[in-house]
Amino acid sequence: MYKKLDNDAWEEYLNKFNSVKDTITVKDFCAENNLSKSQFYYHKKRVKKLTESKEPVFQAISLNSKVDNIKEENKSTLKEVKINVGNANILIPVSEATLITAIIKELILKC
Repeated sequence: MYKKLDNDAWEEYLNKFNSVKDTITVKDFCAENNLSKSQFYYHKKRVKKLTESKEPVFQAISLNSKVDNIKEENKSTLKEVKINVGNANILIPVSEATLITAIIKELILKC
């Protein structure tokens, strides 16, 4: 009779098989470990899907429409904001917060 295993146990068996797969067949590995060959392939496919779905996902960031994000004390240290898009370089004085916000919103809409 074959073993009923949880997810962690299946991951261990799959990792164990991957470490010796060049020296043993799936049929022999399953026989040695008292595993069903069909269950082995099922869990191998399932675990592969789980690991593929852990890839990074893009998260959108909403822009705050408030202009007061630039503090007065920072204006003296920051002189301009530099935006690079492809070959274009845009330099905008920090005092133009409304313009900076409008440009960033337009860039987001174009991408």
